[in-house]
Amino acid sequence: MHSTAVTRPAHSDSGSPPDTGGGPGTFGELLRAHRERHGFSLAQLATQVHFNRGHISKVETHKRTPSVAFAEACDRALNAGSTFTSIATALEATARQRPGRVHPAQLPSAKRCFTGRRECLNQLTRRLQDAGQSLAVPVAVINGPPGVGKTALAVQWAHQAVSDGRFADGQLFVDLEGPEPGTAADPFDVLEHLLRAVGVPGDNMPADLDQRAATFRSYLHGREMLLVLDNAADAQQVHHLLPGSAGCAVVVTSRSRLPGLLSRVDAVTVPLAELGRPEAAMLLRAMIGDARADADPAAVAVLAERCGRLPLALVLAAEHIVSCQHRSADQLATELELDNARLNLAEGDVVLRNSFDTSYRALDEQSARMFRLLGVLPGQVIDAAASAATAGVSQDEAVRLLRGLASAHLIRRQDERHYLMHDLLRAYAADLSRQLDGDSAKPGRQAADTALVA
Repeated sequence: MHSTAVTRPAHSDSGSPPDTGGGPGTFGELLRAHRERHGFSLAQLATQVHFNRGHISKVETHKRTPSVAFAEACDRALNAGSTFTSIATALEATARQRPGRVHPAQLPSAKRCFTGRRECLNQLTRRLQDAGQSLAVPVAVINGPPGVGKTALAVQWAHQAVSDGRFADGQLFVDLEGPEPGTAADPFDVLEHLLRAVGVPGDNMPADLDQRAATFRSYLHGREMLLVLDNAADAQQVHHLLPGSAGCAVVVTSRSRLPGLLSRVDAVTVPLAELGRPEAAMLLRAMIGDARADADPAAVAVLAERCGRLPLALVLAAEHIVSCQHRSADQLATELELDNARLNLAEGDVVLRNSFDTSYRALDEQSARMFRLLGVLPGQVIDAAASAATAGVSQDEAVRLLRGLASAHLIRRQDERHYLMHDLLRAYAADLSRQLDGDSAKPGRQAADTALVA
C-alpha cells in the first residue's frame, strides 16, 4: 500500500527520507497521518513509543532519518503492521550504499561483568536520549575518583543506546589521555582522528584548530552520532571537540569536575562514588563465579570492604583469585589487611597505585602537600581547621585547597568545612607522606590534634 516510499531513494547527506513526489508516502508524512488518525498528539505518541516528542517531530518534518527501532515502535503503537519498519529498513540499506558515507563504530567492548549503576544509567538516558526539543547538543560528564568505573559506565550506556536503535549514523570514541600534565591529548590532533573517522581525506584536513572544529561540526550536522570523550583533562580540551547538531550526543568522562564547561555548553554531571555493599559483592561473585563466592560469602564481603568497594580494586582482586594466585576470597582478604598490599594490587600492567599516581601528579605543589598531609590526620572526617593547622596555612587557604582536591575527586565534600576521603586514597596519601614528608609532618599532626580538641 505504501511501497512508493521506498522505490525511489534520494541521495542526501543530511539523512532525509526519500522524496516521493509530495504525497503522503514519505516516512514523516505517513507517520503524521497515522498519528492524527489515531488522535495522538506528539506527546501521547512519545509515551507510546518511548522516544521523546522532539525526536518524533524531527522525523515527521524530515529533519531526522528514522531508525529501524523507532519504526518498529511506531508499527506497534499505531497498529500499522510492518509499514514503518519496511520503510526504515530500506532507508537504512540505501544510506549504507551511498559512496563516501562512513558509519564509524569505535566503541570499546562492554564489560561482561558490569554491575550496578542503574540510576546513573537512567540519568544518562534521560539526559542524552530524552532531551525534548532543545536545540542544544546534550552533554553528560561522568566524573569521579580514579578507579571508580567512569569509562565502564560510559561504554555500557553507549552500547545499550546503540542496541536500542539510537545513534544509527555512528559512534566515535577517543581517549583524551588526561589529566596528568604533558600527557593530555592535543585537541588539534584529536580532531584529525575524528575527521578521518567520519570520512575526511587526509589531503583535505584543515590546518587550523578552529577550522578543524568547524569542519567536524559540519560533518556531524543532521546526523545522529554519539561522541564519547574519555579521560578529559579540562574543559578547554573538550570545548573544541563538541558537535553542533542536536541530533548528536556527547559523553565525557573525567577525574575532574571540568569547571568552566557548564558555562559553555548545556551539560549535566553524573558523579560516581564507590559501589554499594551489595553491588560490590555482586561484582566479585560475577567475576570469581558462584562456586567460589558460595564457599565463603562472609570472606567475599570482607574482601569487598578491603578493596574499598572501588571497581578497579575489586576487578584486580577477582583476577587474582581467578588466575589461582589465591585459592580463595578469604586468603586474599587476609593478605589485603595491609595498606601496601591493597595499593599494590596489580594484574598485568594495571596497578591500583598507578591509577592514583596519575591524579596526584596533576596537582600543584601546595595541593599535593595538603593531600599527603590529609592521609595522616586522625579520624575519618577532614576538618578545615585541622587541615589548616596540619599544613601551617590559614583556614581560608585550607578551604581553597580542600575545594581544589574535591574538584579533582581526591576527597568528597560533606559540608562547607568538612570532607571525607576514600579509605584507599587515605592509605595512598599516608604512604606518600611517610616517603616525602617524614618527620616534618609530625608538628603538623600535633597541631591538628590541638585544633580538633579546641
